[in-house]
Amino acid sequence: MNEILNKIELLQLYNLSEDWVKAIFNSEFLEFEELPAEYENTFQDFEYQNVCLEIMQSIDSWMDSDTTNNEEKSWAKLSHEIQHEKLLAILAYYIDYGNKNVINNESRYNALLSSRLYYKLLTIPGYKAYHIYHSQLFVNSLVCLSFPKKLCENEENFFNIRELTREVNDTLKSLQEFANDLSIVIKTLQLKPNNMNFEDILSNLVDITGGAIVKKLNVDKVQLGNLSASIYNMIDILVCDSKGSPSPEAVQVLFKCLLPKLVVASTDSRNSNNIVRASYVTYSALLLSKFGKAALPGYVILLQHLCYTLDGLERAEVRTARMSLVLGLMSLLPKRSYKDFIKWILKLSTTSKVSHRQIAVEILSKLLSNDPEESVANESLLENQSRSDADSGIQDSSVLTTDTEEVSAVVPNTVQIVTNGEINNEDPNSSKQQEQDALLEEELSKVLQARTHTAPHAAIVRALYDRVYDVSSTVRMRALAVLTDCVDSTHPPVQDAIKKLNGTCEVSRLAALAGRCVCDERAVVRRAAAALAHRLLAVAHTHTPNDLAVLISLCRDASIIVRSTAITALGELVTQMPSDELLDAFLTGPMHQLSDPEPKVQDQVLTQIQQILFDRMRTHSAIANEDPLPWMFLAAIVRKNMRRHLQKACTLLHKASKCITDRLIEILRSHLGSVSASRDLQCLALLTCVARHLHCEQLHFLLQYFYKLEHDVQKADIRIVAMTLEMLTLWSRWLSATDREALRQHLLQKLAAASTEDDGCRPDRVNLAAHLDPNNLEWASHLMKIAETRAAGGGAGAVAECVRAADLALVAPDPPSPDLLHSLLQRIQHLASCEGDGDGAGAGASAGEGEGAGEGAGEGAGAGAGEGGEVSVVGEGCGVQEVSACVVGPGRVCLRSRAAAASAAPPLAALLRDARAPLPARLNALLALTDICIRYACIVEPLLGSISQCVDIGTAPPLRRAAARALTRLLLAGYLRLRTPLYYRYCALLADEEHDVREPAEYYVSSCLTTDHIYHHFVDCLLYYNSDEGGGLSFDARQLIYDVMLQRLSAVQKLNVQCRVAREVLQHAADLCDESDTLPDTLHAALLDTITLLCGPRMKLPKKPQTTGDIADIDDLTERVTSNIVSYKMKRTVAEVLVPAVLRLYAHMRPRGGQLAAYLVRIATDLLTDYRQEIEELIQLDEELVQRIRQFQETIGLELSFGNARNLVTSSAPPDPDTPRAPRKRPAHRHHDPHPHPKRALRI
Repeated sequence: MNEILNKIELLQLYNLSEDWVKAIFNSEFLEFEELPAEYENTFQDFEYQNVCLEIMQSIDSWMDSDTTNNEEKSWAKLSHEIQHEKLLAILAYYIDYGNKNVINNESRYNALLSSRLYYKLLTIPGYKAYHIYHSQLFVNSLVCLSFPKKLCENEENFFNIRELTREVNDTLKSLQEFANDLSIVIKTLQLKPNNMNFEDILSNLVDITGGAIVKKLNVDKVQLGNLSASIYNMIDILVCDSKGSPSPEAVQVLFKCLLPKLVVASTDSRNSNNIVRASYVTYSALLLSKFGKAALPGYVILLQHLCYTLDGLERAEVRTARMSLVLGLMSLLPKRSYKDFIKWILKLSTTSKVSHRQIAVEILSKLLSNDPEESVANESLLENQSRSDADSGIQDSSVLTTDTEEVSAVVPNTVQIVTNGEINNEDPNSSKQQEQDALLEEELSKVLQARTHTAPHAAIVRALYDRVYDVSSTVRMRALAVLTDCVDSTHPPVQDAIKKLNGTCEVSRLAALAGRCVCDERAVVRRAAAALAHRLLAVAHTHTPNDLAVLISLCRDASIIVRSTAITALGELVTQMPSDELLDAFLTGPMHQLSDPEPKVQDQVLTQIQQILFDRMRTHSAIANEDPLPWMFLAAIVRKNMRRHLQKACTLLHKASKCITDRLIEILRSHLGSVSASRDLQCLALLTCVARHLHCEQLHFLLQYFYKLEHDVQKADIRIVAMTLEMLTLWSRWLSATDREALRQHLLQKLAAASTEDDGCRPDRVNLAAHLDPNNLEWASHLMKIAETRAAGGGAGAVAECVRAADLALVAPDPPSPDLLHSLLQRIQHLASCEGDGDGAGAGASAGEGEGAGEGAGEGAGAGAGEGGEVSVVGEGCGVQEVSACVVGPGRVCLRSRAAAASAAPPLAALLRDARAPLPARLNALLALTDICIRYACIVEPLLGSISQCVDIGTAPPLRRAAARALTRLLLAGYLRLRTPLYYRYCALLADEEHDVREPAEYYVSSCLTTDHIYHHFVDCLLYYNSDEGGGLSFDARQLIYDVMLQRLSAVQKLNVQCRVAREVLQHAADLCDESDTLPDTLHAALLDTITLLCGPRMKLPKKPQTTGDIADIDDLTERVTSNIVSYKMKRTVAEVLVPAVLRLYAHMRPRGGQLAAYLVRIATDLLTDYRQEIEELIQLDEELVQRIRQFQETIGLELSFGNARNLVTSSAPPDPDTPRAPRKRPAHRHHDPHPHPKRALRI
């Protein structure tokens, strides 16, 4: 002992200040002041290290010496000889200083030696009675185990890797001796879970076992392994009692120490963290395997808190890492515990925090690959899932305790059943419980062996279905994505669960779900719904138009990602299972997106057209089987009369790719005339679209086909003849002189024959003949004059001769006679009064051919005239046929002369307005006005009222369809501007019951019309549709129109619309009520629309943005700032304008009652609830508003919640006493900069 005293004397503890030592003990070894200067100057660091080593050697010698002299070896003897408080203080100081300065070699070794010396002091008996052991000081000493990890984290402080490796290896060597001393102390301390700082001790011991030392360093693996083995032995000693049995409470604390380390390791995806995570996962599995039943409750709690800890869960990569971590640890659970934990996950998916629901959805999605349950039916889990359970078994990690009762509160009841053998020993079925315990022990002993787990697939699928209605768009999107994968799954249990979820109704639950979610406010949710609809259609055998309408509508979505997904889905469906329904859907949806404002979407559509049509084209063979898809696609193009869209696609493809080559002509040439007339029509439709981009010097096949059509006794399809003439016109420059002259003579003979009836292709023949010899057109003038002479003679064929003359006038060098147009217009005015509209057959034919005329009008004069000529033979009765033909003639003549167009447009407009006129004649008049508008828009603009009347509800359906298409084409091409009142009538088509009338307007408004245009006319539309001129639209139809418009507007524009509606409708109505007691009927209806709009979801406050995103994301920051500004301004507008106007209106309308008063009650209640804070701020300045709010609340029976003593003072109440106030201090004069800096304005 004397040697110990002599060595301790070398520390010169008498130089330490009593106050300094007392301060350290009072802070519980948590705060340390600087070492006193007089003590610090006594010896150097190397002297301190030598002294510590000598003291440790002397203690070992004293403890190992024989006890022959009966000397007491305990602190009872030493405490009287040494100042142990000063000794502990100086050791604690060097330990703390070394922990804070790990990079410094001397400080680090001082801390290690101080810790070892402290452990030597703890080996002397009586350490607890004389307070040598202090839990916090012991914890501080264990921090030395993290020195290698801290050295690796500060790699930049070393000169090179070799130096760092040397320092780490030296530290590991020193820690080996440190661990040997520590292991002796751990055995003697006999710490329990309820001891102070027990958790910190375990945490520091676990930290070194994580393998956080960088593997790229040349670290001594043997030393590291020996050190880890020593630490593992110490942990085993701590978690076991004196008999060697594991303590469940201690094991739970150990798992609690592992929790933050697993969370941190899964937050960062660096390679070192992957190593740490794998190490801790392996250690957790070993603990479960080694301690068995005692470790199971803590292991389950660890899994629960891994799901429940929010650190980093807002990031997708962290959720993925955490999900894989939980799934890996879950796989080690026994079967029953595994099943119970799935129940807990199902409860977690319904909790209030978004991150918890997100991680639950991710875990459930991976559990679907498990085997199905065998003994327990899934219905019981469904009942448990639907049953409301307030106690979900989820608590914060801070409540992880060692008390058995508290553990039962944290772990769900299902886990209590597993551990019931220890918690409740009064089980009447003891034999059965013993069997379950034996089975559990057997499973835990084989925890590291591979085995399969089961899952309740029906309950999981149902939980995912419920998450689609989550308030978080991310959860909704992921749930839809997982359900989409379930539809594609080939796993039989998943397929059965999907069938059970869909039910037996005509429309499955998932199909209805996809239809609802495509209207979601978030683009990512709509994209996921589109993917779900795609997979549902892919597994279906038949497709109806209603099933495909979802994807078709999404092709015009405001978001590019949604449009791309819908277009891709329809393209894949067409290529995988081609059918007429799918091809019609493709032409209705993606084909129209060739005019998309986004080039990426255009390229996507072009790629699909290339894959469907051009890449699959093969030369005709009577032996080999051909791919039917390209011919089905062309048949749909012909059926829906979309040759212009195909022509645009060919133009874009010719610029972007090399799929349109001369080889395509050879392929189509082999099919032309070899299969059928329908195949010929398809070949010619494609040839006319690509002819402008290809050169064909060998036209014998086309000439032969044309002559075959001409000499065929059976009359060919007019479309085939017309497109053949168009092809010869486009490629006429490649004809030889002999073929050119022969063809020209044939055409002239055909045109000169007076007895030849018009087959609808006469303008095409005239145009081709003019192209063959453009320098010699006298024949056209001669034939035109002959036809004019015949027409002037009157008779039955006078109208036909007038049309013939009009056709020839298109290319004749001489102008037509003025009498020709005059006579045609007179005949229109005379014959229009004839009784009888065209019957059903005539109207239907005219409608179909009128569409072709509209398309031809956009392609050129010759084509437009040719298509219009088809209508001259339409109609059953003589009057219908003559009037229709008389309309065709002026339409052809107007293409040549502006004066003719100016004189013919008013009569044509009058005929178009005349409801008694034959329907085919009105259709031809519409198409003629369309042709005139393309060339001379200023002539038609004053007559737009006549065209806009054609889309009114009372008009014949064929005329409405043709007018909607014609107006849309003119608007798309820029020939018309959408001005009022045409704007009102055109937007009214958005609510039309007929699809063919509604679709063109939907496409233009949703894809082409600017949002500024919609915003500026929104309030005008609301007032117009409720006026006498509004067309009598129903309430639902008006709301549908408003909803389509509001979908296009941004949050800022919706705010401005709300301000305008509040001021121009509600406030105006309130002002009128103050002046008179009655409101006009139109304003009364407009008020109903306005209140419905303001109460609807489109005009609600913008949702509070998530603030958990990346602060460096400028887009996210911009969205949050914009939403906050819009929310603030919207609240101010409501409080300043909307609430006073609503309360004033209600005060006038309450005595009368009715629907408007009920609507006012609804909107006032919502406003007073949603905008309470802003209204209260405004109330302080408006006592009249306070009285109105109180009267309103009293009337409808609400509690008076607004107002205070300041603004509700009455005349009978005593006045407020005057409160003396100190005089205000005048602000100091500020120097104004003559050149102030301009203020930055935030622009939304």
